[in-house]
Amino acid sequence: ISEISRKNVEVWGEKAGCVGYEIGGAQYQAGLIRGFDPAMIMMLGLPFNMPGHSLQRSQYVNGLAELTPEIRQELFNSTAEIVAARYRPDVGVGGKLVPWQPYNFHAGNFFDEATGYSPQDQTTAELLKAKCVPMPNWVFSAKFPLQALEKWTGRQIDLFSQAGLTLHQVRVKNPGQGRDWTAENVWAHVKTIVGVFKARGLPDPIVYLHNHDFNGMGGHIGAEVLRMAHAEKFTTLVVDAAYRKNGTHNDNTVLTAALSLAPEQRDALIEWNYNQQAIEEIICRFDSRTSQMTPWDSDWAGGTEGSDIRIAKEYGLDVRKINHAKEIANEVFPLERAVTPFSEYKLRLGIAIMIEDGIEPKNADTVRKWVNGGGKLKVGGDVLVGLKRWETLVPKTPEVGKLLANMPDELEAAMAQKSKLIGPADLPASLTTQQRHTALGYQQKGLEFATAQAKGTDLSPLLVAPHVLHSKPKSLRPGTAFEVLMDPTDATSRAQVQFSGFGTAPNGDITLTFLHEGQAVTIAMPDPDAVASGARAASGPRKAEAGNSNHLPTVVPGELLSYAVAIGDRLKAGAPLC
Repeated sequence: ISEISRKNVEVWGEKAGCVGYEIGGAQYQAGLIRGFDPAMIMMLGLPFNMPGHSLQRSQYVNGLAELTPEIRQELFNSTAEIVAARYRPDVGVGGKLVPWQPYNFHAGNFFDEATGYSPQDQTTAELLKAKCVPMPNWVFSAKFPLQALEKWTGRQIDLFSQAGLTLHQVRVKNPGQGRDWTAENVWAHVKTIVGVFKARGLPDPIVYLHNHDFNGMGGHIGAEVLRMAHAEKFTTLVVDAAYRKNGTHNDNTVLTAALSLAPEQRDALIEWNYNQQAIEEIICRFDSRTSQMTPWDSDWAGGTEGSDIRIAKEYGLDVRKINHAKEIANEVFPLERAVTPFSEYKLRLGIAIMIEDGIEPKNADTVRKWVNGGGKLKVGGDVLVGLKRWETLVPKTPEVGKLLANMPDELEAAMAQKSKLIGPADLPASLTTQQRHTALGYQQKGLEFATAQAKGTDLSPLLVAPHVLHSKPKSLRPGTAFEVLMDPTDATSRAQVQFSGFGTAPNGDITLTFLHEGQAVTIAMPDPDAVASGARAASGPRKAEAGNSNHLPTVVPGELLSYAVAIGDRLKAGAPLC
């Protein structure tokens, strides 16, 4: 869907006054899980007449594994080459800045005053070294002091100065919404940032604001902030918005009520909205916005409902209880304000509370009593490490230290575990720049995907045929025309195909006939209806079978991030496998 959404904004969004287009982030990771090339998703979304923005989670980039500086630098270099090739074919980076502006943010804006360590600052410097143009991102929470925002802004100015550049733009991101996202709070943050720039003798920065909208007020709050900016003659404020009645982000018609748009701009905005709504109706098979899980006043990260529902089902929990679980965990273990992977930690802490029979009733006081009485929680080692490191500006609660004290063996094992990360030296020399990007950024899953692409097993060629890709099985009409991507390194290399119709083979398989360059091509595949009952039993998360030596049971479901062993290794008792 990336390409046609991009074309819509390049034409009608630009005419309406849109000054940037966000692509990627969760889309890359979700795409990879479903069989699509993250590098191609990125290439298809890069706009030609406005800045291309994208999310990046500091040292985790867009995966869940914490990457080392060596891996990150090579990853950023390959990303820069991909983007440069899109805008400057046959030239590449060439020592010039690349028009790629990732929102580089980290949970809690963490900075260690004693050591000067900040994972966000490190990755911003690495992106600048790769010739990208990162957009420093302050994660909003009213619990974070404005004095910390002042220091953060100064550090970002210094990072750009050290790279020989002037910082021109910063972003404030509210991962959710919450009751504290008010026009007054937001404007206080903007004024704090601008004040640092003025004190440094720099021109006013462009300040981008981003939030989710769970109660219909997001657009109104954004409009009020724009009016406050107008009143103080601050003209470089940008507020993110999406189409009318989108359900998750600011309504752009409400937001732009505070702006003096020309009639042709308002007409263009309406046209963009109609088009985008029609485009997104195509992807209703994968739409989780009808979920009722997120309450109106939630400050939880937006866009997580789909994965939350999946995880709840894995545990056999009522999905209506997931938000309650997260709120309890947040009150006792406030990793404020959490974004992936830290939001995953709080989610898993919440689920651990829900599945622990010894914690009743399910509330914060009972959890505190359980932990202070020596109780443990069924969470993975990465959650314990996250609690130990506590990379946020909010003080650690006593229960954090007590839980870790209750689980010394689990914490020690987690701290000692060193699953092997995939680095530049581990990659086959035959990989393309795009495949190196995918392998380094998404580690084991990315490498497996990159090496399997030559077998033609990925779904990426259909990224430019959403009406085919997202249609219901066996519903495609004869005569439907579509394109397929032919080269994973070139988003412009395509073939024209026409679907001729379904048929039935003598053995009961379904036949599909396509027309390509005047030639009919027929393929056969098993009838999905005929095998549905058997496939249903074998699909989805599986539990380990008792007594099966080839199965490794775990206390809680999780996601495999990397392997600590290789084929042929002799295993040692007590040593980590993955």
